[in-house]
Amino acid sequence: MINKKGRWEFCYNYQIAVDSYKGIIISTALSQNPTDFNELQPQIDTLESIVGPLEENTQILADNGYSTDEATDYLEDKNLDGYIASRKVARKDKNLIKSGNPYSKDNFTYDVEKGTYICPLGQILENQKDYVTKKNKRKIVYWSNNCKNCPKQLECVGKYRYRTITDYGVPSKIRMQRKMESEWAQEIYSLRSQVVELPFADLKHNLMFNEFTTTGLERCSNEIKLLATGQNFKRIYNEINKKENT
Repeated sequence: MINKKGRWEFCYNYQIAVDSYKGIIISTALSQNPTDFNELQPQIDTLESIVGPLEENTQILADNGYSTDEATDYLEDKNLDGYIASRKVARKDKNLIKSGNPYSKDNFTYDVEKGTYICPLGQILENQKDYVTKKNKRKIVYWSNNCKNCPKQLECVGKYRYRTITDYGVPSKIRMQRKMESEWAQEIYSLRSQVVELPFADLKHNLMFNEFTTTGLERCSNEIKLLATGQNFKRIYNEINKKENT
């Protein structure tokens, strides 16, 4: 697989779909894509080949690596209730929001009800332009003329008269970003770290799985499925023990 630096490595991109109810791994897959940009649709297709068509409004939680125009369009077309972390939410999870520029877009709050941004000093940036580009990308630009009276103008906007915030993407992606600004959506998304990251941690740290014992995409895919099956057996065994001890 070619890594993010453009170099060849003997590795694969491991994908899993996990049930949030009991933490059972439902499907696994190996990919030769160095990023997750194009992985959401094939993983849902694999999932549906196992459990059948997903019901409408089934919640799908995915990190920012899956945040693409195609992914959000796909979820809406299938009437699935997606929760894909925006860049801001992802940085918040990693405690990166407070670092760097205090007046970066990450530190501006979006008011879902009013459709405005609020700067770190409380100034409201109104929706000034909203249009669709030739590539069917929606572009929304926010700013406030009051920036010229702000004591932090030079620190925030430099040589410019006022600060602008721009949201850009297909309509479905912007709707996803708006959704993820709300506290209730972030609360649902927070389940992802408890559900999906645990199997990865168990695989790497408890089972000490650091490399495949075979080669080739097909054989390695079979190997990772066996490991996931073993993890599921352990989960089921623990659940049975809980019931017997209560």
